[in-house]
Amino acid sequence: MNTIWIDLDNSPHVPLFKPVIEELNKMGIKTIVTARDYAQTIRLLELWNIKHIIIGQHGGKSKVRKIINLFHRAWQLIRFAHGKNINLALSHGSRTQLLASRILGIRSIVMLDYEFTERFLFNLLSTKLLIPTHIPDWRLRQNNFFLHKVIRYNGFKEQLYLKSFVPDCTLRNQLAIDEDKVLVTLRPSAMLGNYHNILSEKIILKILDTLIDKTEVYILVVSRTKEDKKLIEDRFSKKIRFLERAVDGLQLIWNSDVFISGGGTMSREAALLGVPTYSIFTGKKPYLDEYLAQQGKLVFIDTLEKACGLVVQKRHITLDYKSSNEKVLQQVVEMLLQELY
Repeated sequence: MNTIWIDLDNSPHVPLFKPVIEELNKMGIKTIVTARDYAQTIRLLELWNIKHIIIGQHGGKSKVRKIINLFHRAWQLIRFAHGKNINLALSHGSRTQLLASRILGIRSIVMLDYEFTERFLFNLLSTKLLIPTHIPDWRLRQNNFFLHKVIRYNGFKEQLYLKSFVPDCTLRNQLAIDEDKVLVTLRPSAMLGNYHNILSEKIILKILDTLIDKTEVYILVVSRTKEDKKLIEDRFSKKIRFLERAVDGLQLIWNSDVFISGGGTMSREAALLGVPTYSIFTGKKPYLDEYLAQQGKLVFIDTLEKACGLVVQKRHITLDYKSSNEKVLQQVVEMLLQELY
């Protein structure tokens, strides 16, 4: 039996690979899932009953610690994967799996959708780089990607799982949030990420300053780490509610009137679902986000002045949703099979 090893090192990778795992298993292909204990990754795996093995943690904010953690977790993965007859390794940007796979002699596919990421290890160690067609070759070439390794799928990675999304308008009731309130869901920036910019933190605080005293507004923060939670709590004490349990992220976005995020994945999910979406990411802008902004589906809040001018309002939330691209999952699975056989 052919075996594909999938490594998940961040929360958005759980919904991303869930439909891929299901499709591969239907075809009789065995999948092994390893996961890093970071953000809500483990809680989401447990929520959806995806069998997994927890290996390693985040290296923290220090670059030195990140480098040490790269080799430490790679060694943990090598010890785990050795002798398991794995045919292909798959991840969305897992450097530790890449290093482990190269040492073990396993072919690897890395999905990427941010062209400004640190690409040295991806270029050096990957077998293939799976990237959306929306990001043009010139943008990848400009950022020194090895184009001979690039294979393409036509769409956004978020459409892999949005195709099966069915709205559930009971989530507000489950979370005890008044239906009449303007629900503003905020996902802070990745304060431990390689591309973090402190301006994002200032923008978050300014947005909360702007909205905190509006009685019609209900703010729900989906924290990534204890660091971003502390940042907000130190400023606003107990006035802000944090999401304390794992929920289906797409349902949360759908039930929101406004979605604000410091990261690409959830911003794109919201934009593709048609929810008013604001990106507070202040690093180099992803081409995919610029593409959505050009279509009027996403707005950048990348200055304190824009944060001060944010106006939020109710939207009409229904059970009516239709996926804009249902072929992405099939394309990605077919590409995996081509590399597998």
